[in-house]
Amino acid sequence: MERKSDTVRRLVAEGKLKDALRIAKEFHLGINKKDSEDMKMGYECLVHPRFYKDLGLDADKISQQGIETVIRLYGT
Repeated sequence: MERKSDTVRRLVAEGKLKDALRIAKEFHLGINKKDSEDMKMGYECLVHPRFYKDLGLDADKISQQGIETVIRLYGT
């Protein structure tokens, strides 16, 4: 059985970053608070960009930050 962290690594390697963030945003062990928040908000901004843009946030920038975090933590 594949562990969730291994699944995230595989998804990052396959370029399926949204799917990788969907799983990794729930990780807490071994992840600092900033990285955890970046992945959570990055995923949320990918899924609901209009909502966050309406709040005055730069959803594209936040999404990119989440993607960069998941790649840094789980990329090869």
